[in-house]
Amino acid sequence: VNQVSIMVSSVYFYIPNIIGYARVVFATLAFFYSYHSYAHFFVFYAASALLDMADGHAARYFGQCSQFGALLDMVTDRCSTTALIVVLSQFYPENLNLYIFLIVLDILSHFARLYSTLICGNKSHKAVKDNHLAIMRIYYGNKYFLAFMCFGNEGFFLFSYLYHFFPHPVVHAIQWYIWFPICFVKQSINVIQFFQAVSDIVELDDANKRAEDLTKGKKR
Repeated sequence: VNQVSIMVSSVYFYIPNIIGYARVVFATLAFFYSYHSYAHFFVFYAASALLDMADGHAARYFGQCSQFGALLDMVTDRCSTTALIVVLSQFYPENLNLYIFLIVLDILSHFARLYSTLICGNKSHKAVKDNHLAIMRIYYGNKYFLAFMCFGNEGFFLFSYLYHFFPHPVVHAIQWYIWFPICFVKQSINVIQFFQAVSDIVELDDANKRAEDLTKGKKR
């Protein structure tokens, strides 16, 4: 009888990836309560967000950085934001077209960024080149600026969520005068990120075409 041993990679059990699984659980619980218990929603969503800040530190501290961890982190971020915007589209149906645009932009820009990273041979989607626009070098080159932009972007959506339950002028003021400007800049960066990724892909196509033409020329 042949015994087949199934090897399970230790990557699945890296501490930052276990933190990532916990993020998924907390985010799922948050949206389970999103329509009828804002308190539970905020507790679980906040727990998922706090763990988002912890997994990167854990990866560097324990020397457990992995491509799987990076993918898990990005997918969790994208799904959480998308789910929150879907909830907002139910609370504010008059803004449905805007919310659809924001979801498509978020997914499209990050997919293009990730794809361009992979085909260009970079190890991380946060890698930038000298010919990238300054805003992209700052965005991915300064982790504090990146965290600030992501935090502000989420802040606008979360206060939009909160305003549904507490339509108070203070909540409205914080939503629009503090969080909205940051959210607007973040969405603008998403647009730039998409076109920068497209530019990187076309640049690679041009390089491959030149190499192909050069090879054909040498064979003649």
